[in-house]
Amino acid sequence: MRYQTSRHQTGPHGVSRTSRRLRQTRRLSPWDATDEDLQFMAALTERLGAPPVSTMMRYCGPEARHLDQLGESLGDWRRVLEALARRYPDLPRSGQQASDGTTLDSAPERIVWETLVQLVPDELDVCCHPWLEEGRYLRSDFGLCAPDEETPLVCIEVMGMLGSDRICRADVEEASLDRLEDKQDWFSQPGRPLLRVIWLDMMAHPDWLEAICSEAIEAAVAQLVCNGEERRTLVPDRNARYGKRRSLSSPYRRVRE
Repeated sequence: MRYQTSRHQTGPHGVSRTSRRLRQTRRLSPWDATDEDLQFMAALTERLGAPPVSTMMRYCGPEARHLDQLGESLGDWRRVLEALARRYPDLPRSGQQASDGTTLDSAPERIVWETLVQLVPDELDVCCHPWLEEGRYLRSDFGLCAPDEETPLVCIEVMGMLGSDRICRADVEEASLDRLEDKQDWFSQPGRPLLRVIWLDMMAHPDWLEAICSEAIEAAVAQLVCNGEERRTLVPDRNARYGKRRSLSSPYRRVRE
């Protein structure tokens, strides 16, 4: 007796390979990123120079409402980043390493770093994790320093867990807020560097983030100029020291022929 063979090749348990492939293909569900989600993520990633973190989505408005839901699960958000990398392979990938090779402590730090280094002028240096006090574990996230100087003119704290509304949703967020308050007390003492805080909602809006970084740079340049003026006033005037009158005319005279 001849048996009729199926047109589908079957495996050892009589299940066709086509059926197995269909089961292995994950169907689109409410917990997958849509095309609109990926387009939004791509535009934000291109502006920031790094993929956003999931907690930023709560500050991105109605366009990111679905992404905000996906961000509540680490697994769902990981699939979002994987789908983003597949759809837009030329965009920066997620991680703590910046485009210039600098390794940061967190993804929010990387986001701020990518914007900051693009704006800083030649007369300033950006230092990563400068120590603020010897003999004490106290450091800042970033510092804007004069060239060849270790003490920052302006320090930048990156609050990668909280928005500027300071609403805490977990104990770890309350702990980060307590650490910030301790640092603010330290910076409030005379002779300390200036402090600028960048919150999570500021990172969610590239124009806002750029404005905050620009303001911090302007404050550092102003401090640099002020320190230069103070140094010049401390240098003794040799002519004044010996009672000589300084000439107001130019030291170079044109000789008539």
